[in-house]
Amino acid sequence: MDALNYLYLALEDKIANQSFYNHFSVRITNPVVREFFTRLRDEEMAHISALQKEIIAIEAKPFPVNIISPKFKV
Repeated sequence: MDALNYLYLALEDKIANQSFYNHFSVRITNPVVREFFTRLRDEEMAHISALQKEIIAIEAKPFPVNIISPKFKV
């Protein structure tokens, strides 16, 4: 498994965490606990954005032709 696959796995995990925190931040009535879950949700969103930027940067880089066909020499 390469770095890009690990980034996608981390992204899926962060999205699930954000959904979990959002679920509770909307349903909890205690304002202190609600703020806690809201803060956790927002932190996960920052992590999601960072992972998405890294994924885009990696996917935008061209890869050497010899990855497609080892016979090509660059």
